[in-house]
Amino acid sequence: MPATRDLPTWLLGNAALRAHRILSDRLADAGARGYEYRILEALSDATPLSQVDIGSRARLDKRDVAVTLTVLDDSGYVVRRPDPADARRNVVELTDAGRARHEELASIVEDVQEHVLAPLDPVDRESFIAALRLLQPLT
Repeated sequence: MPATRDLPTWLLGNAALRAHRILSDRLADAGARGYEYRILEALSDATPLSQVDIGSRARLDKRDVAVTLTVLDDSGYVVRRPDPADARRNVVELTDAGRARHEELASIVEDVQEHVLAPLDPVDRESFIAALRLLQPLT
């Protein structure tokens, strides 16, 4: 059996941890957290959304969604209003400021992707991404 440091799961975990730290640091430099970006990203694809739908799209727990939406609402990036189809729940929409913030953070995320994948040539990069996609059903 190979040494632990040579196991694919170990290597993948370390690469993911490194990428996550770089992304978290870059988002923090912009005054944001990863959850904020994930929610803005979910809303950029389809708006308005219920908090449950946001959690599903962003793969976040409902408590994390609620807390993060409060931050985004207080910052003027989203608005919450009663759902016209069901007054017991709210729907959330991006504001113009939220769209601009999403674009700013998406640019940071794109830059981090380039930084993290820089050691790979274009062919290796495509192969690596394809392999990661094959592993996604495991999560």
